[in-house]
Amino acid sequence: MRQILWVIFFSAMIFLPGICLAGPEDSETLTSRQILTTPRGFGLANAMSASGSGTAAVWHNPAAITSALMYAVDAAYFYDHNIGGHGFETNVVDMKSNKYVGAGMGFLYQYADPGKTQHTAHLRLGLGVPLADNLISLGVTGMYTYVKYDGQKLISQFSMDAGLVIRPLAWLSLAFTAQNLITGDHADRMPRLITAGIAAGSLELGLNVMFDASFNVSAKDIAKSGAYAVGVEYVLKKLVPIRIGYRYETDTHHVLAAGLGYRHMEGIFGLDLSYQHHFQNVENDIFSASINFYF
Repeated sequence: MRQILWVIFFSAMIFLPGICLAGPEDSETLTSRQILTTPRGFGLANAMSASGSGTAAVWHNPAAITSALMYAVDAAYFYDHNIGGHGFETNVVDMKSNKYVGAGMGFLYQYADPGKTQHTAHLRLGLGVPLADNLISLGVTGMYTYVKYDGQKLISQFSMDAGLVIRPLAWLSLAFTAQNLITGDHADRMPRLITAGIAAGSLELGLNVMFDASFNVSAKDIAKSGAYAVGVEYVLKKLVPIRIGYRYETDTHHVLAAGLGYRHMEGIFGLDLSYQHHFQNVENDIFSASINFYF
C-alpha cells in the first residue's frame, strides 16, 4: 500500500505539481495564512489550525498530522480569473507506517500575470509526534519559499513552523501554531505569525465547527494585526461534506468561502470543490476555485 501511494504521489508531482492564489497586492504583502491551504481549508476560510487533519496539517499545523491514522495523497488545481492565475498542488501524509511519528510533504506552484508576472513555489516537510495516547501532539515543518515578481526575485528563503494540538475531549481540539520562525531578510513579506485555534466536532452528527485567531508578531501593533476565521463543515449522510467559512483580515478585506465534496463510503477517494470571494477594492477582488482528489 505504501509503495502504491508513493508512486501516485511522485506521479502527481510530475503531472499536477497548488496554491491558493493571491492578487498583485498580496504579492507585495505575502502572508503564509493567506495563500497556503488545501481545497478543504479553502472552503472553510483557512480556519484549520485545530482541525487540519490529513494533508491539510502540512500547511496549517504539523501537530495535526497525528489526528487520524491514515495514508493520504491529493492533488489540486486553483484558478483566479481576476489575475489570470493558475495553481497546482500535491501532498502526501503517512501516519500508519510508524505510530510514534507521522510525516507529510507538500509542494505548491503558482503562476499569475496581472500585468506583472508572478511565480511562487513552496516545498514543505512536516513531522508530527503523538504523546500521552495522542492527548497532546507536537509538530514541526521545514519549508522553502520562492517568489519571483516582475522578473525580480523577492524571496528565496528556508523557514519553519511549529505546532501543538491538545485533545482534552474526543470531540474537542485546541491548537497553537507559530509560523515563519526564520524570516531572514523577508520579515515584511514572511511575517512571524502566531495562531490559536479551537475545533469541535462529532463523527456521529457529521458536524465540525472551527475558529482561528492569527496575529502578526512582526507588526508594530500586534493587537491590531489580528485576522479571524470561522468555518462550519457538515457531512451529509457521511458522503457529502458541505462547508462554509468567513475570514476577517482588515476593515477593507473580508473573505467568504464555500465548499462541497464527496467521500467514497469505503474511504478510498473523494472530491472537493471550493470557492472564496475576497471583498476588497475592485482591482484586488479575488475569486478562486479548486478541485481535490483523495486516495
